[in-house]
Amino acid sequence: MPSNKALFLLTFLLFFTSHILSQTLEEAFADIAASNDMMGGSLVVYCEDGIIAEVTVGMADFARGIPITIDTKYRIASISKTVTAIAVMQLVEQGLLSLDDSLSSVLGYSVVNPFFPDSVITIDMLLSHRSSIIDGSTYADFLGATVNDNPIPSLSELLTPTGGYYSSSQFNTIEPGTYFNYSNVNFVILGTVVEQISGLRFDAYVKQFISDPLELDASFNVNDLLNIDQVAVLYRKPGGVWTPQQDNFLGVQPEFTNLEGYIPGTNGGRFGPQGGFRSSAKDLAKLFLLLMNQGSFEGVTLLSPESCEALLAEQWTFDGSNGNTLGGLFLSWGRGVHRITATPGADIALPNSDAMVGHAGEAYGLVSDAFFDAERKAGFIFLTNGVGNGYATNDTSAFYTVEQEVFQAIEDYADIAQCNTLSTTEQAIAFLKPFPNPTQDVLFLPECEQLENCEVNIYSIDGRRLNAEVFSVEKGNISLAALPEGIYVVRVNGRNHLIVKK
Repeated sequence: MPSNKALFLLTFLLFFTSHILSQTLEEAFADIAASNDMMGGSLVVYCEDGIIAEVTVGMADFARGIPITIDTKYRIASISKTVTAIAVMQLVEQGLLSLDDSLSSVLGYSVVNPFFPDSVITIDMLLSHRSSIIDGSTYADFLGATVNDNPIPSLSELLTPTGGYYSSSQFNTIEPGTYFNYSNVNFVILGTVVEQISGLRFDAYVKQFISDPLELDASFNVNDLLNIDQVAVLYRKPGGVWTPQQDNFLGVQPEFTNLEGYIPGTNGGRFGPQGGFRSSAKDLAKLFLLLMNQGSFEGVTLLSPESCEALLAEQWTFDGSNGNTLGGLFLSWGRGVHRITATPGADIALPNSDAMVGHAGEAYGLVSDAFFDAERKAGFIFLTNGVGNGYATNDTSAFYTVEQEVFQAIEDYADIAQCNTLSTTEQAIAFLKPFPNPTQDVLFLPECEQLENCEVNIYSIDGRRLNAEVFSVEKGNISLAALPEGIYVVRVNGRNHLIVKK
């Protein structure tokens, strides 16, 4: 059993390092926001047991002076597709739907690619963007009519040859099931499938079977949210002027004027299954924590481990010619989730992660990211409601530069190394092993004695990292002669040690 003194030191160490590193993450996020002219943003970092850091910056409503808080909700754009995929997988798990079901059999009318009329389009193909149905020339007009017209047009108006919005441009000239093409309309269709099978409006289904069980103040229907003033306005900055693009509600709940008499299964696109979920970063983290934990979190189960695994598992990977990668961003896909392969110059999220799963989004000035690394047991949510400098790209990654900066800040300052440690008291007590402590000039690090490469960083008492490069360690020994007397945190291969230099 560890001594009382050891437990006290351990407790102090964990509190101290968590405190200073979270302060540093907050400062780093504020610097990123300032350098990119960010209107506002939220950043949440989590381990498999829960959230370890929550940081916000800027304004949710510029005109009314409402700041971003941890409870601010954003229209999270395409991360919504993962929520829709969870709903579909719930119905599959209950035996009400099969991934191999043809779309035609579920909707009750024939949906075929006109270039491959004998090929069946399945639910599974829609989930993994391999259906050959794409956002063609009439998709935007159909979506506009879906939101604004009364009555709402049936989905059949888009997908069948006699429909008013039908066009062969809605289909790839490549056989269904053989080619990846990211497509919003796939998830408009899946939202309609959820309605058709459940008999509920899509927004009502998600509230009842996803948001309410997890106690999320999050919905595909803004009227479900508890406080309309907590919804962030989404901005762009044309001509140097911040201009609202979406969700500029001015404190007034919007009215849905075309839902009276709506029949579920007609067109679930009215509720934005492809991009219309509104959630705070904190609540969104709970949803992705559930996926990280095989379908359950904090006593709530939405999916069985088998269904969760099926949702996350690889369904498509780029082989050089079998898909549209959008400049290298999409190289692998699951069912409603983007699988990060960490290919240099392409789909790198956390720089030190070899693989991640999650989703990104972009719409109306917002950019959003929700990813986790199942091996490191760490994940994050990043949401911004607008960047005045615009979204620049570079050769390092297919993600925007501002996203790359946030991802690097998480690596540097969020202390995510703790996510894969502290599983037992013995492991935690091992943090106290460097010696002598207090020390004068040389510190021996047992963790480094047998390692060819050992990464060491040193932080001051106020959380500043004192070195930008890796310290030189020889046979476990590191020289601290250049450091003045004081208290430091020495971070060795992601583990933190409280050290006194005399």
